[in-house]
Amino acid sequence: MKTPNPLWATAELVSAIADYYEFSMAMANMEEGIAGKQSVFDLVLRNVPSGRSFMVNAGLEQAAAYLLTGKGNSALKQYLEEVQGVSDREFLSWSEDFSFKGDLYAMPEGTIFFGQEPQLRVHERFEEAQVFESLLLNTVNPQTNVATTANDIASVTNKILLEGGSRRATSPQSALFNSRAARIGGFTASSNVAFGMEYGEKVGGTHGHSYIMLHPTEYAAFKAQEKTLGKEVCFLLDTYDVGNALETVLKIVEEDHLSHFALRIDSGDLLEQALMIHQRLKARGVERSRYTLIASDDLTADKITNLERGGADIDKYLVGTYVVNPAKPLGGVYKLAAFLETNGNWELRGKISENPRKATLPGIKQVYRVTSPDGYYRHDVIALEGEDLSRYIPCNSDRVEELLIPIIKDGVQVYDFPTLNEISARRKKQLSLFREIKGYETIVSERIKEEQEEIRQRYGQRAA
Repeated sequence: MKTPNPLWATAELVSAIADYYEFSMAMANMEEGIAGKQSVFDLVLRNVPSGRSFMVNAGLEQAAAYLLTGKGNSALKQYLEEVQGVSDREFLSWSEDFSFKGDLYAMPEGTIFFGQEPQLRVHERFEEAQVFESLLLNTVNPQTNVATTANDIASVTNKILLEGGSRRATSPQSALFNSRAARIGGFTASSNVAFGMEYGEKVGGTHGHSYIMLHPTEYAAFKAQEKTLGKEVCFLLDTYDVGNALETVLKIVEEDHLSHFALRIDSGDLLEQALMIHQRLKARGVERSRYTLIASDDLTADKITNLERGGADIDKYLVGTYVVNPAKPLGGVYKLAAFLETNGNWELRGKISENPRKATLPGIKQVYRVTSPDGYYRHDVIALEGEDLSRYIPCNSDRVEELLIPIIKDGVQVYDFPTLNEISARRKKQLSLFREIKGYETIVSERIKEEQEEIRQRYGQRAA
């Protein structure tokens, strides 16, 4: 009998989470005799999704962990040889022994960034850099998207925000990534116990509709919950009828003299229900300080805005589906930007496309954030490392910050990763330093434009 396979991303599998072309390119380079060229790759979001003006960087810690721990192994070698039919001995030996010995530069998590600005820059031999493409993208893109969506929600309310998207995640791994990214984006806590275990954080949650339906009556279910949780109890009102459930709650509150209790509404017209609850409790002499009102039901930033503006007086929002499954997926890419030729010269590379939105910028780049003397951000400059920036700094007292900082050097970690609270604080602090983030200027340097045009002339015209 075949035992079910949970498809865990084990240590052996992690470095094989790659499109096969990432291995076939390495094999072809070895057969051609050009393997081992020092190369620079950018992980970059070429354009932010429509309707957005910025993104929140997230996923760096896990990306770095994969680079530090991902290695070739005998199981990978055996698969390539026996299943894929590879016979090249040099390549098979490499597939068993490769590891990341290069450098990683990156924006710290929580950094606010814009289109065309590299989030990560990888320096390594071409083969070792290329093989991590899929792993880096499927780690950084989703967390960045969730963190940015969480920030959208956090920006419309100062109430407690609880991430509850584990049941809507695309995998057990993504459930952990989502909980982490939501915290970076401004959420207060998660309902994911595994996340709580990993980070030592208390999680939230009481009961679901199934618990109510398990009992013969709502009264029996509520009574049992109250006996277990006391004043920490949260009564879910919408299993059958919100008004009737509220009356059942009030009966228990009076019977057991509850000093405090919570109520959750999860479907229907949440604003109408919230107003009804407040009105009815006030009429019964229940002070507002005695209860907490929680709303859920596929909430988005727009829905929460409407509840806030409508006077729903919600204390906490439980948000799941649309924070962990943002409406617009990210199209971040991992592209070669430069490689070192045998003559010691760097060859710069960028993608040229008939669709300008799919082009990438060539060269070993840095992202510079220019801050004016009053402390507010002036603009960002994407320039080649070492390029003269004087033309982009209008005031001598402007401060210039390099956003891509060393994370790994020669395969060794050199960066002390911050806590989630510190990352979220960085996001919040940076957002406060934009005078107007919509339309914020990101300048691509003239030297990069010149290099891009040279590539276009050299390769684009020839292709034509």
